[in-house]
Amino acid sequence: MPGLTATFMTHQAGLRAFLSALCRGTASEADVDDVMQEVYLRSRGIDASQVNDPKAYLYRMGQNMVFDRLRGAARGRNYETDWGYVHNRIHGGGEDATAERSLIARERLAEIDRALRAVGERAARIFRRYRVDGLHQHQIAAELGVSLSTVEKDLRKAYQAVVAIGDGADAE
Repeated sequence: MPGLTATFMTHQAGLRAFLSALCRGTASEADVDDVMQEVYLRSRGIDASQVNDPKAYLYRMGQNMVFDRLRGAARGRNYETDWGYVHNRIHGGGEDATAERSLIARERLAEIDRALRAVGERAARIFRRYRVDGLHQHQIAAELGVSLSTVEKDLRKAYQAVVAIGDGADAE
């Protein structure tokens, strides 16, 4: 069997029990099944001779996937909440912005601006042209006289800086 598949098959029941316990109260058995399938598929591509403890490696892989799913679900909930607030404000519904919300929003924008400045002027400009102005990456590359690869790399840097702010806010 290729990769860590044999190890997966041997420890499948224990791994499922571990992931189920890890997900208890936060995810369904269908989510556990999805993670199990993903661990199996990924395990096929990993060279078993490069792993010191294959069983621990599979367990850690499953644990990381569960945590990634939980973080993604939390971000999705935050996104939906934020989007609902903005949508209501645009369309005249919802409560008036409180001074506290306005202050938080201004502070958040200032944080994002600082993070974008930290990645460099070009990366910040590319980010704004792409996310705010809605230009395509190839248009930005032509405008700035850089390669499409440079635009993609700078966008990745900017996204990482902005996501780091979000991860910090989630931890508070």
